Amino acid sequence: MKIVDEAKKQPGFLAVLILIISVGVVLGHGIYTFVYAKGFSYMSDDPAACKNCHVMNQVYESWERGGHQHVATCNDCHVPHDFIGKWLMKAESGFGHSYAFTAKDNPVPFTANAKSKRVIQNNCIECHGDYAAPSVHAKQAGGSDAQNESLSCASCHRQVGHAHNY
Repeated sequence: MKIVDEAKKQPGFLAVLILIISVGVVLGHGIYTFVYAKGFSYMSDDPAACKNCHVMNQVYESWERGGHQHVATCNDCHVPHDFIGKWLMKAESGFGHSYAFTAKDNPVPFTANAKSKRVIQNNCIECHGDYAAPSVHAKQAGGSDAQNESLSCASCHRQVGHAHNY
């Protein structure tokens, strides 16, 4: 029992050993989870990566029937187009999706959060701004809660990216 003898001689040895084992367990679990969840696929622009999680199957199938399947991937609409913004958004979304899946806190039906809606709107304008410019700064008509809010592209074109209202 060399380890026990060493621990008796040096009290700090046991603490270091426990720390090394703990870090190894956490790191090993993290690597296993990343590989099991096909983590590297999320670093691509392949839309199939979005359906690694079975809860996204309907969203993916809806995109396949939507209006942009031949011209835009998920990332073209859902993440910023600049390098840093893209990877920050992917990391933030990945953490949020992982947490929601692990905590069984998946919203049904799926809806974009405020930040995602801004990114989607900016990406619509980036691709379609030349002929959509007159509508981009229009205001919504309706009740007091909708007045003076900028009209978003998705207000009228809800089924462009997805055949259903995801």
